[in-house]
Amino acid sequence: MKLSKLLCLAFLVVCFSSCNEYEKLMGPALKAKMEDKNPNPVFDGEVEPAMPNPSDNDKTILGIDTNGNGIRDDVDIWINRTALDYNERMAMRQYARAEQDELRVCSLDLKNEASKVVTESMNSSYCLFALGDYKYFRRKHESRAEKIDGLTISTSERRNCLGYYDSHSYVAGGGNANSSFDHCKFKVENLQVLKTKFENLEEY
Repeated sequence: MKLSKLLCLAFLVVCFSSCNEYEKLMGPALKAKMEDKNPNPVFDGEVEPAMPNPSDNDKTILGIDTNGNGIRDDVDIWINRTALDYNERMAMRQYARAEQDELRVCSLDLKNEASKVVTESMNSSYCLFALGDYKYFRRKHESRAEKIDGLTISTSERRNCLGYYDSHSYVAGGGNANSSFDHCKFKVENLQVLKTKFENLEEY
């Protein structure tokens, strides 16, 4: 059995034994990765990284990002394995990068960048909301953004970063939620159709 599958299997064993929020979220995604017969799956032009060793991944606030795409490898895997379609996957990635960037600013104590990264996080959440998250809110289910938060801020050191932004003065200005699609940094498929449906708050 390859190392990546062994790591996934070990992680699942830990998941079923302790079952905290992070592990509950990651479990199904890792099971799907283990069952994938393609050793190097590609999602939207990127080869999916191997699941990092959990202890190594949690040694630092930023964790492991082997492909350098700005998303921690475990979060990357979760997005690939749970997103419903291309638009949602891309919006989830944009939001995950923004959340990871907040951890970068916190870990490096870059107070002058606090406003910028918080604004980007807000704008990315608008994009994700418009591309499907509003359906989860309406059904009173945990949204994709909330799940990404739970995965990204998965250790006490990472959670301490939340206090970092509370303790420093900054002015963060997000865009208008009514122009949510304008905050998407990728080409949205079926944009006009989705805009019309979103304006009417219909399911799609």
